[in-house]
Amino acid sequence: MLQQRARRGVLPYGGHAVAAADPTMLGDDEYDGLTGRVSQLNGLCMASNGKAMDLAVARMMWDMYGEMGNDRAEPAEAIVAEDPPEGEIPAEIIEILKKKLADGTLPDNLPPEIMAMLNPEVEEAAQPEETPAAPEATDDDDTDEGDKPKDEMIDGIPEWYIGPMLAELVAHEVGHTLGLRHNFAGSSVYTLEQINSDELKGKKPWSISVMDYNPHNINVESGKIQGDYAVIDIGPYDHWAIKFGYTPSDKDAAKLATESAKPEHRFATDEDTWGPDPFARRYDMGSDPLTYAREQIRLSSTLRENLLDRFVKDGEHWAKARQGYLVTLGMQTRGVSMMANWLGGAHIYRDHKGDPDGRAPIEVVSAAKQREALKFVMDATFYDEAYGLTPDVLRYLTVEKWFDDGGIDGLMEDATWPVHDRILGIQASAMTQLLNPVTLQRIYDNEFRVPSGEDALTLAEVMDTVTGAVWTEVNGSPSKQFTAREPLISSLRRNLQREHLDRLIDLVNAGENGPAAFRPISDLAAHTLRNLSGRLGSTLEGPGTKNIDPYTMSHLSENKARIDRVLDAAYIANAADMRSSGGAPILFFKTEEGSK
Repeated sequence: MLQQRARRGVLPYGGHAVAAADPTMLGDDEYDGLTGRVSQLNGLCMASNGKAMDLAVARMMWDMYGEMGNDRAEPAEAIVAEDPPEGEIPAEIIEILKKKLADGTLPDNLPPEIMAMLNPEVEEAAQPEETPAAPEATDDDDTDEGDKPKDEMIDGIPEWYIGPMLAELVAHEVGHTLGLRHNFAGSSVYTLEQINSDELKGKKPWSISVMDYNPHNINVESGKIQGDYAVIDIGPYDHWAIKFGYTPSDKDAAKLATESAKPEHRFATDEDTWGPDPFARRYDMGSDPLTYAREQIRLSSTLRENLLDRFVKDGEHWAKARQGYLVTLGMQTRGVSMMANWLGGAHIYRDHKGDPDGRAPIEVVSAAKQREALKFVMDATFYDEAYGLTPDVLRYLTVEKWFDDGGIDGLMEDATWPVHDRILGIQASAMTQLLNPVTLQRIYDNEFRVPSGEDALTLAEVMDTVTGAVWTEVNGSPSKQFTAREPLISSLRRNLQREHLDRLIDLVNAGENGPAAFRPISDLAAHTLRNLSGRLGSTLEGPGTKNIDPYTMSHLSENKARIDRVLDAAYIANAADMRSSGGAPILFFKTEEGSK
């Protein structure tokens, strides 16, 4: 894809990821919009790529949980459908089933042993009654031995599941041909509880627009029933936008435009995704995306726990385990990306002055929401437990090599999965999303937008919170003996700490010639480094130094020395203003002690 975009870069409208006005007729080129009039054009559309990811997750579920009908069991119920022995059911699944038992939504077809685990009082009642023998088949029977017809499968997925998803994708692309742009706020109107309820299921779409990159809906804990997996109809925003675009009367069009404040008409498109509005996101879901992100983490954890036992079948290559794990990793990183955008966020509205129920165009995201998002990102990426990796799992994450289109990518990969590089990549990405200068500048500017008497997320709080989560092990001198095999700080956490240190050093150096917000960002980063140097020194020089393992000792020693060098580093005076006749800068170095 990157190569294709690079080739397009030399062409007019190369890549065409945003929009332009073009009066050409419909069909003249692939980016045309409404016929014979100035219209907005849509370029690179990757809606199908997201559907491929969702289908990969669905394939995993069907491979693990077996054949399911249209009214299939929910994920928690499917896990126990094959009657696993007691002790093999995850504790969180038992809790989910207990809740369903309490509210009367638990199906009555679970094994009696499982029912007894949920509530011993129902054990006797849960015993199945003797079933009368099935009548013998006759020549007039149309079915095969009286069996219920199986679901039609398409590439391992039931047709009833993939059909609505494909219909939504087609509607999305047809929308582009009619002149509609992406609307990435489409899935942000309803709560997950509403989506997974009789209020919406089968009655109206849970997204207000098919022009969003809508994910699939798999209910883990939100809502009493499993709602529609995909968007089942054209949304109210789509109808409104088409009506506006094709209304011949300017007066009627202007009247329609005043309806933009309605929740079902919310709009955010491609260029909004690099702005501060957290709802301008692809593949998020619900009016509280944090709930959906947590659902994705729960689902990915459940799938990981069953990778070796249920996902890889007898006779299949263990490379399938790596494929499955990477799918769950994709679910995890999707949730992280979704929530990181809430830091420094502000809801952006397109209402005009005088519109009914018009709002101010900027509304800062509440401090509580931002703190929840920050905690989610850290919990999902900073800690070893977030990745579900054990020595036993890693022994099976291999690769299969084939000289064909299906296996050519694996030819150059190591059979052993590069655990440290891959996890560090995710940690570094999360750190970038939290501590990049743009996000920090938004947080700083939002402090000024919120009245002083109201709660607001501050730069200082973000710096302290992230630092505290990254360096939890550096808290005084250890009293327990650690070894290279059982280190004080794990290898994954050491990588995270080095990455955090890199970001702080970069932020210290960003304050000289950047925007106004960069100066306080730089000052806070330097202050954080000084405090961190003191903490590292206390750990290294305390009475428990002899208990520190070699990995941790070298890690802490080197990073303290690095911090001290940065804080005592040479700096460049007025480098931007000094140039020699040859164009090379003249640099004057000076240390804090005054030596030249």
